Amino acid sequence: MPAQRTQLPRAFSFERLPALVVAALSMAVYCAFSYFQYRHFLTPSWDLGIFAQLLQAYSQGQLPPVVPIKGAGFNLWGDHFHPILLLLTPFYWMRPQPDTLLYVQNGLVALSAYLLCRFAQRVLPTAGAVLLAGAYAFSFGISQAVAAQFHEVACALPLLVMSLGHMVLARGQDRSEHLIRAGLWALPLAWVKEDLGFTVAVMGLLIMARSGRLSAAGAAVAPRRGANPVSWRVRSRQAVDSLAASTSAVTGLAVMTWGLAWTLLAVEVILPHFNTNGVFDYADKIDLPAAVGDPLQSAALMFYPWQKSLTLGTLLLVGVLCWVSSPLALVTVPTLAWRFLSDNEGYWDTTWHYSMVLMPMVFCALLDALARFSYTARTLVRPASQHGMVARWREATDAFRTPSRIVVPVLAALVAAIMLFQSPLTQLGNPHFATGQLSAEDLMKQSVVDAIPRGSVVASDLSVLTYLVPDREVYWIGHRGAPAPEYVVIDRANSAWGGQPPEDPVAYGREHFGVSYQVFRQIGTVTVLQRTVR
Repeated sequence: MPAQRTQLPRAFSFERLPALVVAALSMAVYCAFSYFQYRHFLTPSWDLGIFAQLLQAYSQGQLPPVVPIKGAGFNLWGDHFHPILLLLTPFYWMRPQPDTLLYVQNGLVALSAYLLCRFAQRVLPTAGAVLLAGAYAFSFGISQAVAAQFHEVACALPLLVMSLGHMVLARGQDRSEHLIRAGLWALPLAWVKEDLGFTVAVMGLLIMARSGRLSAAGAAVAPRRGANPVSWRVRSRQAVDSLAASTSAVTGLAVMTWGLAWTLLAVEVILPHFNTNGVFDYADKIDLPAAVGDPLQSAALMFYPWQKSLTLGTLLLVGVLCWVSSPLALVTVPTLAWRFLSDNEGYWDTTWHYSMVLMPMVFCALLDALARFSYTARTLVRPASQHGMVARWREATDAFRTPSRIVVPVLAALVAAIMLFQSPLTQLGNPHFATGQLSAEDLMKQSVVDAIPRGSVVASDLSVLTYLVPDREVYWIGHRGAPAPEYVVIDRANSAWGGQPPEDPVAYGREHFGVSYQVFRQIGTVTVLQRTVR
C-alpha cells in the first residue's frame, strides 16, 4: 500500500512563516521599547492619557465619552473623529491600563507588516518580500509613531495595506475581484480620523482608474479630434454607461463618494455638534480658501520651510525613489497637503506620529512599481518584428525586471537600517533604558502615584499624568477653575514647564483653582498639594 503524504492544514502553510517571522520580530522589538519607555515614566505628550480616558469611558459604557484631561466635561467626540476606537474596548476590558494601548498599537504594526509581506510574496521572491516588509516595519514613520505612544492612526495601517495590496494584485488576474476588495477595505478608513476621508476618496479614484473604465469614460466625454461629433448629452450618457458597465468602477465611485461624505459630515456636523464650543477645533490649521486661491504659493509651501523638503526627501529615500512611479503614490497627497499647508511646525517634521499612515502608502506604492515589472514580464508578448533600438530597449528593460525584484527590496532594507541609527529604537542599546530596574527618578514618580488616593480628583503635569488615569479623575495642570481638584501634582523638573516651574506651588494652586491648598507631600522634585477647603 503506497505511503500517504501527510499534508499540513492551510493555516500552517510554510509560505506564511516568513511573514510571521517579520511580524513577530517587529512586535517583540516594539513591545520591548514600549515596556521600557512606560516603565521609566517617559511621557512625550498627554495623548496616551487622553486615549486611556477615552477607552476607560467606553469600557464603562459612558457615551458620549468625557475626557477630563482635555477639560472639565470635555466630550472627545467633539475633538477628532475616530469611532473605530470603539473596537478597542475589549482590550481595555481585559487589561484596564494605559500601556495596554501601546501593545495594541504594536500589534497593529505587526499585523500590517505581516499583511504587506504576504502581498509582496505574490509579486516578489520570498527574500525580497521579507526585506520589503522588514523595511516597512522599522521605517522612520513607524518607529517615531511608536515612540510618540498611542494614536488612532495606528488603526489605519492594516486597512491601508489590505486595500492598497489588492490594488497591486489587480495588475494580474481577477482584476475586478481585487478592486472590489480594495474598495471594501478602504471604507473603514473614514472612521479612523476625519482627514482620512480624503485619502479614501483618492483610493476610490485609483480603483476607478485601475478598472480601465475611467479612461474610457474620459474618451467618451472628450473624443479625439476628427471623431464623429455628438451632443454633450449623448457623450455624458456614454461615459456613465461605460462606468456603470464595470462593477469595480462603480465600487471606486462609491468609495470616493463615501470618503468625501464622511469627511464633510465629520467636520461640518458631527464634530461641531459634540464640541464644547460648537466648532471644529482644527478648522483654523489650514486656510483652505487661500490655498485654493493661490495655487502657486500653495505649491511652494509644500517644500518651504526646509523641514518640509527634508521630510519629502526622507520619504523618497524610504521608498528607494521608485515608489513615486506608481499611481498609488497619489494616496499620500491628502496627508502631505494638510500637514504642509498648515502653519503648525510640528506637522512638518519626520518626528511624532504624523508619518505613520504614509508608510503603508509608500511601501505599497513601491510594491506596485515592482509588480508592474513582474506582471509585465509574465503577460506581455513581444512582437517578433521588433528590431534595432526598440528591440535593444526591450531587452534592457527585460534584463532589469528580474534583478530589480530583489535589488530594490535590498536597498529599501538598507535605507531603513541606516535610518535606525537616528531612530528612538537606539535607546534599546542604552543600559539605563533597557532595564526593568527603576532609577531614583522613577521611584520618586512611583511614590507620587502611590501617595494620591484612588478615586480622588487630581490635576497633574506630564510627569505622572498618564499613570494616574486608571483609578482617579485626572485633569491636565493647565485646567483652571471648577472643579477644583483635591490634589495637584507639580514636578519642577518636568519639561512641560519649559524650565519655569511655579516658584510657589501653593500660590499657584490657589490662583488656578480658586481654593486653598497645602503641601501634602514633597517627594524629590515633585510637590503634591492637597485641597484644604472642601
